[in-house]
Amino acid sequence: MNWTRNGVVSELTPMDWTLSQRNEGAQWQAYCEDYGTSFTEEASDGHYAGLMQAAGYQIAVQVWRRKQSKGTALIVHGYYDHCGIYGSLIRFCLQQGWNVVAFDLPGHGLSSGERAAISSFQEYDEVLSQVLQRTEEALPGPVHAFGQSTGGAILINYLLKRKLTTALSPFADVNLMAPLVRPKGWNTGRFVHTFASLFVRRIRRKFNQNSADSDFLRFIAEQDPLQPRHLSVRWVGALKKWISYIEAQPASELVVNIVQGDADQTVDWEYNMKALERMFPARRLHILQGGQHHLVNESPAVRQQMYDQIREWLA
Repeated sequence: MNWTRNGVVSELTPMDWTLSQRNEGAQWQAYCEDYGTSFTEEASDGHYAGLMQAAGYQIAVQVWRRKQSKGTALIVHGYYDHCGIYGSLIRFCLQQGWNVVAFDLPGHGLSSGERAAISSFQEYDEVLSQVLQRTEEALPGPVHAFGQSTGGAILINYLLKRKLTTALSPFADVNLMAPLVRPKGWNTGRFVHTFASLFVRRIRRKFNQNSADSDFLRFIAEQDPLQPRHLSVRWVGALKKWISYIEAQPASELVVNIVQGDADQTVDWEYNMKALERMFPARRLHILQGGQHHLVNESPAVRQQMYDQIREWLA
């Protein structure tokens, strides 16, 4: 069955955090089938979804629940992404014995908002904070946090903004995959943005190679109906303000786990790793040889190396 974004959203009801009723709509079922996100075997106690209000947006939330879980994983996706293309990470977390909570950021996937746009990264922070609060109320801990690229930036912001200590952190661990601090070519890009923002609101997106998985690259460029087709100039402006803000924050005692590919052409990874070492002196870092940017959707071999490393850290 064909489905549309509006059709799927129309079938989603307000998020029921008691997780007492599953979604049965035909559009929703077709969405899950296309992205392969039902995980009926691993999510032995059901797959649930709904909409919640946060930071002025209607946020699409999904929960995969296991019987006799050992905790809960909270996943924050990257720019241009959405929950549907995070199947490998969702499966990994379920296999660790955890429930999984994931949500589409404002302007992404099934959530409301101008596509791939934001006025301030602190709006992302407010959405994360509210989803985390509901997660802690509804599902057993400990909570394990995962962030890819911009999702990593959102988690970094959450930790440093609140000056959290190990004792006060709501997370048992924080795992960052190719986290964003500065994108590649930022010194040039920020000046181009200053000029471009005077004339345009958005720029046509280039689908660059950010993974060795050719099937994934073809899918997002040609077949995924939830992929934004433009880069928002407003989002770049928000990123510019956020970089200045986050780089001015004092160092944290928290331990964060970072996996970074050394073939990443999306973020300025060498600069970012030095910046994150200053922000989190106790951080743990694993460099994936040949790993590109979209580590959650890298080649199976590279993904396996990443998940093996994370599993070792968490053991």
